[in-house]
Amino acid sequence: MRLLHKHATQGFTLIELVIVIIVLGVLSAVAIPKFSSRSGFEDYTVRDQLIARLRLVQLQGMNADPTGTDTDNACYWLVVKNSCFYNEHTAQTGGSCRDSALSASDVCITDSYNEFGRVKFPTGMLGAVNYRFDLQGKLIAGSSPISVTGDNDLSIKIESEGFIHAP
Repeated sequence: MRLLHKHATQGFTLIELVIVIIVLGVLSAVAIPKFSSRSGFEDYTVRDQLIARLRLVQLQGMNADPTGTDTDNACYWLVVKNSCFYNEHTAQTGGSCRDSALSASDVCITDSYNEFGRVKFPTGMLGAVNYRFDLQGKLIAGSSPISVTGDNDLSIKIESEGFIHAP
């Protein structure tokens, strides 16, 4: 009786190597960029939060009483810095609102300004600017459209009538 000896094969087959290369290619194309950069969802979150805050400041400005007491004739602002935004109000001086009266300079750096309800985001997504609306809800400080720079390059439009939306 003759015995056949099977030789153990060493190494991988060509099909196994091709499958491993395909899996690594898919991982490098899909998974690795997610770990190295911001998520695209972050852009939409910042945009939606900014729209909500703009609308809040717009409503506060429309409800302000320019002839009332100091608390009634407040100027309501949405302050956008390079890595956060928050809403604040200042008193009118001489019947006008001045953005130089905005006090908080290091809101984005420290946690001591939680009363402003700041929203933090990566530096460079928004340009620094202050927004304010009149009694009719029209934009009187700040500019439109607002660009949210990120993976998706989103924007916010404030129409001349005061309507705030994502185009």
